[in-house]
Amino acid sequence: MSQDRPAAAEDSLVFASEAAASGQGRPPWTILVVDDEPDVFAATCMAMRGVEILGRPLEFVHAASAREARTLLQARPEVAVILLDVVMESEAAGLELVACIRNELGLKKPRIILRTGQPGYAPEMQAIRDYDINDYRIKSELTRTRLYTVLTSALRGYQTLAAVESTRHDLEYLLRAQTELLSTNTMPAFAVGLLERLAGLFGAAADAAFVSDGRRAQDAEDHRRRVVAALGRYADWSWRRLDAIGPCPEVRVIELAFSTRRTVQGECGLAMYLPSRTGADAVAFLGAACATARHAPEVFDLFVQNTAVAADGVRLVERLRDAAYVDGLTRLPNRSALAETIDGALRVPPDGPQRLLLIDIDQFSEINETFGDRIGDALLRGVAQRLMAQADSSVRVARVANDTFAAFGPQDRLVPADWARRLDEPFEVDELQIALSASFGGVELTPECGSGGELIKMGYSALKRAKQAGHRSVAFYSHEVATEIKERTRLLHGLRAAFDQQRLFLVYQPQVEAASGRTVGLEALMRWRADDGRLVPPDRFIPLAEQSGLIKDLGAWALRLAIHRAVVLGEAGHRLRMAVNVSMSQLLVPGFERLVEEALAEGGLPPQRLEIEITESVAMQSPDIVLPRLAALKRLGVGVAIDDFGTGYSSLSSLEKLAPDRLKIDRSFVLGLEAEQGSSGIAEMIIELGRTLGLRVIAEGVETEAQRQRLVALGCHELQGYLFSPPLAVDALPDWLAGQRA
Repeated sequence: MSQDRPAAAEDSLVFASEAAASGQGRPPWTILVVDDEPDVFAATCMAMRGVEILGRPLEFVHAASAREARTLLQARPEVAVILLDVVMESEAAGLELVACIRNELGLKKPRIILRTGQPGYAPEMQAIRDYDINDYRIKSELTRTRLYTVLTSALRGYQTLAAVESTRHDLEYLLRAQTELLSTNTMPAFAVGLLERLAGLFGAAADAAFVSDGRRAQDAEDHRRRVVAALGRYADWSWRRLDAIGPCPEVRVIELAFSTRRTVQGECGLAMYLPSRTGADAVAFLGAACATARHAPEVFDLFVQNTAVAADGVRLVERLRDAAYVDGLTRLPNRSALAETIDGALRVPPDGPQRLLLIDIDQFSEINETFGDRIGDALLRGVAQRLMAQADSSVRVARVANDTFAAFGPQDRLVPADWARRLDEPFEVDELQIALSASFGGVELTPECGSGGELIKMGYSALKRAKQAGHRSVAFYSHEVATEIKERTRLLHGLRAAFDQQRLFLVYQPQVEAASGRTVGLEALMRWRADDGRLVPPDRFIPLAEQSGLIKDLGAWALRLAIHRAVVLGEAGHRLRMAVNVSMSQLLVPGFERLVEEALAEGGLPPQRLEIEITESVAMQSPDIVLPRLAALKRLGVGVAIDDFGTGYSSLSSLEKLAPDRLKIDRSFVLGLEAEQGSSGIAEMIIELGRTLGLRVIAEGVETEAQRQRLVALGCHELQGYLFSPPLAVDALPDWLAGQRA
C-alpha cells in the first residue's frame, strides 16, 4: 500500500497553477501531409527538421491519396494541421476530402492548408468559406521560413479551437458534476462522488482520498484531520486520522495543501484544496500524474470554487439533518429518527416480534439541579454510552427526551431487567460516585399501530404507569393502562388547578405521649377537595405531584402554612412540635435547607419546634445528597424523623449516619398488636433499636386500646392514630387541644 512506500524527500512539489503553465513533456503537434508525390512529403519534413512551434515539436505523417488520408484521420483525430494537395486522383479530390473531413468525419478543429503545383489554380471563395479552409499556397512558395509562418498561424488557430472545445466540454462536465454532488446529503457520499468525478475530469484512475480538517471548524467534535472517503489503492485510509496513516509522499502533499491553503501538484498526485466558509476545509487528493496542463487555469479554478461551495452546501444539509434526527448531546438518534425507524418496521415487518422500550432515569431532574447541568450532561452521555455499548446490532437506541432513552428491536433483545443491570455500576463524574436507576415502559409492535409516533406515545403511557409504581418499576402498554393514564392526566390537571385556586388545605393529626396521653406534637397532612366536594385520597394525588414535579411548590407551600399554624397555636398556649413530610424531590432541590431556614425566620417559629419527616427509602436512595442536607437541617436545630421505618432497607451503619431524632413505626407493623399474645416482632425490634441508639420512637396508625397498651408495654415513646384523633381541620384544632388540656 502507498503508506508503506519510502518517504520521497526529492518528490518535486509545485502549485497546480505553476504545473499547468510549465509545459514540460508536452506532446508534438501532428501535421498530416496529403500529397501523391512522396518527394513533396520528404521536402516538407526536411524543411522543418528540428523546428518547434509554440513550445512543441512537430510530427509529420503522410497520406498519398484522399482515401488514405480519410482512413488515417479516422484513426488519428488529434491531427492539428493538414497540408493538402488539391489535385490528386482527380482535379476535385482535395476539395472532396475537405468536405469529408468537415462533414462526414466531423473534424472541426484541424486547420486545412491547400497546396497546389499549378500557379494559375485557386479554389473558389465559396469553397474556402463553406469548408473552413484556412490558407491556400503554391508549393514553390513554401520555403522553410514561409512554411514556418503558415504552420505557426494554423497551429495558433487549432490551439484556440482546442482550448474552446476543451473548456466547453469541461464546463458541461462541471455543471453535471455539481448538480449530481448537490443531490447528496451526507459528506461521505459527497466525498465519494467528488473523487469519482475528479478522476473523470483528469482522465485518471480513481485512486483518491478526501480529507476533512476539523482544526478550524467550530462545531467539529474531533479537531483532527480525518479521511472521510477513500478509493482504489487508498481504500484502507477510510475514516482514519491523517496523522495515523504514517509518513508517505501522499500525506506530505495533503498536509502541504492544508498548510499553504493552495492546491498542490506532486509526483505522487494532486492535492486539491477546498476552502470552507464554515472552517471545515478539505483536500481532495487524486493519486495519479494528473494532466492539469490540458485544462485552462480558469476552468480548474472554477472546478475548485464550485466544489468548495457544493461541499459547504452538503455540510449545511448534513447539519440540518443532524439537528432534525440526531441528539446533540449524546449523538444518538432522536425521537424523530426513532419514529422513522418504527415507521419502516411497520411498512416492512422484520422477522420476529418487535418491541419498544422506554428507559427513564429516576429522579434525574433533581440530580441535575443538585450538581448542575455540566454533571447532568456528563451523566446522560455516560448512560448513552452504556446503553449503546451493550446493545445488539439489531437494536436501535435513541434519546427521546431529556432523561428518557429508548430502544427498539427484537423482543427477546429488550428485556427490562437486562437493561436495568447496565446502570447498576455508579457513574463517576468529577470524582463523584453517582448511582442511577431507571423505570421502564414497554409496548409491543403490532400491525394495528398507526405510526412510529403513536407507538412512542403508547410507550410513554406505559412509562407513566411504571413511574407511578415507584423507582425501578416496569410497565407494559395495554388499553387499561391507557385508560388509567388518561385518568391520571385529568387528575393532574385538576391538581394544578386546585393548587392555583387554593383548594388544597392542611389537616393536623395529634401525636401524644404514650405514657401520659399528653399531646406533644402535630403532623401536617395535605388534603384536596375536588370540585364535586369529594376528598381525593392522598395516596392518589401525592405520588402524582411527586412525578410531575408539582410537589416542590406544594411542599414549600405546606411547610410555610404548617409553620404559621404552629406559631398561631403557640400564641394560644399550645407549644407543640410540628411535623412536616418532605419528599425526595424537595430534598434534592438545591438550597432546600435555606428554604427551611427562611420559612422559619418568616414565620417566627423556633427551629426546635419543627420536625422534617422523610421515608426510609428516601433517606437511603441518594445518601451523598440526603445526608449533607439533613446534617444542615440538624445544625439549624430542626428535628428529623424517619417515617415508615422498617419498610425500607437501611442498615444500622446507615441509620447512624442519618442520625435522626425519631423513628416512626409504620402502621402495617401496628396491626399485629391487637392482643397481649399478638405478634410484635418488628415493632419490638424498632423500639429496642431506638432505645439502643438513644432515639425516640413513635408508632402511627394506632386505632385500638389493645394496640396502645401493647406499645406502651414495649416502651414506645409516642403514639399517633384514630384512637386519639383523626386528622383535624384547622378550625377544629383549637377546641380539640383545649379539651385535651382540660
